[in-house]
Amino acid sequence: MSRTGIEYFDNFILKDGFPEGSLILVAGEPGAGKTIFSSTFLYNGAKKFGEKGVYVSLAETKSEFYESMRQLGMDFGELENEGLFKFIDFVTVGRDTIDKEIGILIEELAKFQPKRIVIDSISVFAQVLGAEKTRVLLHTLLGRFIKAYNSTALLIAEKPVGSEKIGYGIEEFVVDGVVILRYESFGEVTRRVMEIPKMRRRSVEKSQYEYVITQKGIEFLAIPELEREEIDYTVERITTGIDRLDEMLEGGVYKGSSVLLVGMTGTGKSTFALHFVVANALQGRKVAYISFEEPMDQIIRAAKNYGMPIEEAMKENLKVFTWIPENKTPVYTFLKIREIIEEFKPEAIVIDSLTSLKQHMDENELTKMLRYLGLVTKANRITTYFTLNEETNFEVVPFTGASTMVDVIIGLRYQTMNGNIERRMAIVKSRASNHSRKIHRYEITDEGVKIYE
Repeated sequence: MSRTGIEYFDNFILKDGFPEGSLILVAGEPGAGKTIFSSTFLYNGAKKFGEKGVYVSLAETKSEFYESMRQLGMDFGELENEGLFKFIDFVTVGRDTIDKEIGILIEELAKFQPKRIVIDSISVFAQVLGAEKTRVLLHTLLGRFIKAYNSTALLIAEKPVGSEKIGYGIEEFVVDGVVILRYESFGEVTRRVMEIPKMRRRSVEKSQYEYVITQKGIEFLAIPELEREEIDYTVERITTGIDRLDEMLEGGVYKGSSVLLVGMTGTGKSTFALHFVVANALQGRKVAYISFEEPMDQIIRAAKNYGMPIEEAMKENLKVFTWIPENKTPVYTFLKIREIIEEFKPEAIVIDSLTSLKQHMDENELTKMLRYLGLVTKANRITTYFTLNEETNFEVVPFTGASTMVDVIIGLRYQTMNGNIERRMAIVKSRASNHSRKIHRYEITDEGVKIYE
């Protein structure tokens, strides 16, 4: 078995990786991640499994390749010094010397005896050699070496954007497997998906697997249901940061529960959320504030304007993360939040706001992402606040994809009284709590939220 070292791929896409002694075509449009995927296969082979690898490049020089991979945390220079890796530069090879260079390549492979080989790209070989000689190279020369040494070779091929044809159309008929990396337009978002239409001696369950390219390389969406575990029941509550709201909720919200704050602009959703994060951070809990709408300086300024000691909270326990979700897929957003959870290990999280995600994502995909996120936060006992910029009358809650999954819903709205605009709030839902059923008046003051009877 020739495992890629990418955990999700080896466990859920191709069980135990690629078949040994096989030629695998990795095809896709420019920028789809072909080089990163193939290089990860080589790098993990050496670092995790002690297997030698060779990278044959017709696309970039050794120094260019080493530098781009180093930025992804893969040090091929180190592997070369350890005798586990060779880079063979074919960038300057022309038609007049190609036959001689291929002979030298086969000799070098026989001498080094790598278990893993990447050719980047077979499409350039086909341009230089022509269709017939490329077939001979794959089927006879390289194919014989692969079978003799029980190695695995990945052949990178360019697939023109919008075309179903792979390279010159000959490579896919002489290989043992085909992996296609493609772009898909999904509203204003372009997402990356992997397809495996052919793989000898392997079964593939799904037609597509979505992935993203991060600083860690290729990452797939590991569906949390596959790892769901039973967790102990808890009655522990944590504060909302607002004493009166804690009373209305019978002592705060349950640890590990999820809360949706829904209301129009100006109703104070972010202020409620700031009370929550600052109070819990000061009580010694690690808290992450994730904002898709405001930069960090505005968040800090808002908290200070309400007299909240946010800078004290940020010294140890509170971290603020901000990014714009435009052109990011739900998978990218989920993986980034999961990374924050794995590295920072917060006990509480605020996600401000779901409205920003809705503007840039398909609602069904967003709902699925929130379900996955909910499983992760429940498993880790993380109390989560979501904000949603929508009007509510306390009877109908918009965006049912979120409202049906959360444990607590707090509605915020305006109301005109005697020519004045007043704010009203209600706890629409709070599972397993004898919460207040009243509609309460509240104000946003210099000290933050004040709730009245």
